[in-house]
Amino acid sequence: MPQSRKTFEEIQNIIDKIEFMDWKLRLLSKGDGYLLQWVFNELDVEHPEKGPQPQHCRKWYLSPFSTETEIVETAWKACWIAMMHEVSERFSYNSKRIYSPHFAVSARIDMCNREVYDVRED
Repeated sequence: MPQSRKTFEEIQNIIDKIEFMDWKLRLLSKGDGYLLQWVFNELDVEHPEKGPQPQHCRKWYLSPFSTETEIVETAWKACWIAMMHEVSERFSYNSKRIYSPHFAVSARIDMCNREVYDVRED
């Protein structure tokens, strides 16, 4: 049986049941579908002196034909990726955030091109 089209309110009712720490899920209309985004207050790693600031995670597309399970699993995936982002920002080695998710793709490609690998010989 085909999945019926969900309204903004129907999807909002589903995400209103999702809880994670003090984070909030935001639902936005976008074209023919919707966007899901986690929002929370946290110190900005670049400006901790400003105190906790609103943090907005990446947006995830939701089709209006998504099932309840797909909506909940998208929120779970978005949460998982957001937590990985936070961990990557805060992990440092030698006082450098070596896993920063904000490194430009071009800088990563440059590192690959220079073949700066640290591998163990067997």
